[in-house]
Amino acid sequence: MAFKNAFKNLIAHFGIVWSLLLYILICSAGIVGLSLPFILPIANAFADAGVFDGIRAAFSALFNDGGWNGLWDGLYNVYLSVVNVFESNGRVASLTMLFLIFIVIVAFRFFFGLYEIPLATVLDGRMSCNAHYGFGGKFFSMLSVSARYSLAKMPITIAFDAAMWGVVYGVTVGIGMSVALPFVVILVIVAFLSFKKSMLACWAPCVADGTGVIKGFARSVEICFKRFGSIFSTYLVTILVIFACGLFITVFTLGVGLIIAIPFSVACFGYLDATEYYNKTGKRYYIDSVVFTPPSENTL
Repeated sequence: MAFKNAFKNLIAHFGIVWSLLLYILICSAGIVGLSLPFILPIANAFADAGVFDGIRAAFSALFNDGGWNGLWDGLYNVYLSVVNVFESNGRVASLTMLFLIFIVIVAFRFFFGLYEIPLATVLDGRMSCNAHYGFGGKFFSMLSVSARYSLAKMPITIAFDAAMWGVVYGVTVGIGMSVALPFVVILVIVAFLSFKKSMLACWAPCVADGTGVIKGFARSVEICFKRFGSIFSTYLVTILVIFACGLFITVFTLGVGLIIAIPFSVACFGYLDATEYYNKTGKRYYIDSVVFTPPSENTL
């Protein structure tokens, strides 16, 4: 029910997707600019070591006679080449570490966390009283709250992601390079992402509804554990659907369709978070222009 209602609202108010696309493009340009001093020396070192040639050869093997085994063998050789670059070139290893810390872990998470509170506020206005707020106006008027929220969320998502990649590494070591590896890795990643989304689903909607940043997190965790099965299954199915659709779009549009698919997915999760919050707290909300009352058996 939550996914259906969120999707209806998203289609009825599709304009938010274009606002998110603009925001993603601006943030991406800024992060790319910050990344260039780190990326260029690393890319040159990888090119000299034949890493990119190895990647092309691995995927060529997949579509020729090598099949999946040829792909994994090629990717393993690429892995060995990357390790050799880091072991033989201390400067590249240091630049990579700085890039991961300051760009991937800090800058990326912070800037791409600033949109959540403005988005949640816009959606809260539409769903609570059918009001139409501009994303840009809310972004600047709530920038201080968004910054506190993004900074507070950063260590939580880092902890989740560290645990996820630790399990992925353990699975990779345990299974080894085999045909089953990508399927097991995808299963682990989807399970962790579903749990993370379930825990944090109602955080931004709580803040948009007037709860403070810290209290909003506590309230989100409380809602999650009281209705964990319902919320987790909703996000598990949603992530699988979005992953499958994203893969389909990537393959059949040669990646061009991702320009719309990414902001659409972001808006979809925003509407789903708001819908779960309204459903679990028993608040009535608008689906397009019709008022919907959540069933009492699903509320807290």
